[in-house]
Amino acid sequence: MHYRAVLRYVVRRHGDVEDARDVTAEVFLVAWQRRADLPADRALPWLYGVAAKVLSDRYRSAERADRAYRRAGNDLATQTAAGPEDRAEWSQELSQVVAVLGTLSTADQEVLMLHAWEELRGKDLAAALGCSTAAAAVRLHRARRRLTAARIARSKSSVTSGSTVVASAQSETLGDNS
Repeated sequence: MHYRAVLRYVVRRHGDVEDARDVTAEVFLVAWQRRADLPADRALPWLYGVAAKVLSDRYRSAERADRAYRRAGNDLATQTAAGPEDRAEWSQELSQVVAVLGTLSTADQEVLMLHAWEELRGKDLAAALGCSTAAAAVRLHRARRRLTAARIARSKSSVTSGSTVVASAQSETLGDNS
């Protein structure tokens, strides 16, 4: 009944028609879930209010994702018109971060991802981990320390393996010239 009006409302504020359809579907899902709260005589304004909140949630989620990418050093991921070279570099950086993260325990991965990617701090982080605020802070500190050690170890091993390749290539070249 009000689908087209809500869709127009969302398109005017968001711009992308496909995303607007998703947002509108979410608005009507909320309306269905909260149908007891829906005022019969003012349903459309109420739906507009829900749409505004859904859009706001989406914008905040996008901003959190953008900040998380920036903290991870992946600014290239937030560019909408990145070229193939940029996408390849971003993909390589992300795969390196994921590889280092994968060397850590599941508990360390969880605390780091909750803090960095989900932006949980203090009491919220503690609640998600099921521990006290002090214990969460200690777990985060130790996980960061282990992450740093893993990154250093990974960079040393790649430098060592790279110099081995260079040294063997040099010895082959010297052997050919003798």
